[in-house]
Amino acid sequence: MNRILAAVPDVMPLEAWRFASGWTRPEVSARLDMLYQSDGLAPPGIDQATLCRWEHGERRPGDERIEYLCRLYRTRPDRLGFGIDHSPVDVDHLQRMGILDAFPYTSQESEADLVRRIEAAGQRVNLFGLTRNFYGHERILPLLEAKAATVPVQIFVMDPYCDSRRDRYRIEPAEAAMEDPARYVREILRPLHETAARAPELRVYLYNFPCSFAIEEIDDVCRVMLYGHGKRGTQGPILTFGEGTAAHAYFADQIRWLERLAEGPHAPEPWASKGLVVRKVRF
Repeated sequence: MNRILAAVPDVMPLEAWRFASGWTRPEVSARLDMLYQSDGLAPPGIDQATLCRWEHGERRPGDERIEYLCRLYRTRPDRLGFGIDHSPVDVDHLQRMGILDAFPYTSQESEADLVRRIEAAGQRVNLFGLTRNFYGHERILPLLEAKAATVPVQIFVMDPYCDSRRDRYRIEPAEAAMEDPARYVREILRPLHETAARAPELRVYLYNFPCSFAIEEIDDVCRVMLYGHGKRGTQGPILTFGEGTAAHAYFADQIRWLERLAEGPHAPEPWASKGLVVRKVRF
């Protein structure tokens, strides 16, 4: 029915329902008669001219007729064009969660989605993860540098020499590519730091505590990657949450928490007193 309304703007809802059902006006009249008869009432025998006037908005049927039309088409009065629906939008649990997209693991498709979002960013780009050597990739780093000319870009990665990272790599597969801290500094952190030196609005921070997910906050969307024991980070599922939902607020709040910790020892954040540190990369 909605496709008919979109394709033929001149068609009104009541007529669109008839078209979608594949009925002629005489068939509609006959089916209404049967509904009345099933209720033990005399069939109204509505003529084609009357149905035509109802369908074209030239006359409004009475409340009883509207009720029977709703029963015939198995819908509500507002969807037939009689009244306005003031009830809450009927959405499923995934829509209530605000899930916009999902990927089973990191792939070319998921990375292309991230690149598209960064290219289109107009407010912020905040990247938080365990290592994410992808951020230092020769194709991504120039993109982040260019984007930092128009919006703030912040990258939060785990300190390669902190205890939390060593603990994490004890539960990663033995062949994990970025297990060696010196290699990570050489191949990822130093290029990120050098890029930040050229682009003041690109800031790179290290943190020293464990995490169970990565977050990529780009404008009003949060992409979240889950980490698991015995799995590489890139093997975790990726869920994308839209703004205005509890899930998005939860993950966006984590980024705000990192930003408060990054303000230094005098930050208004009680967790700083427990030895949690977020600091700029320095060499």
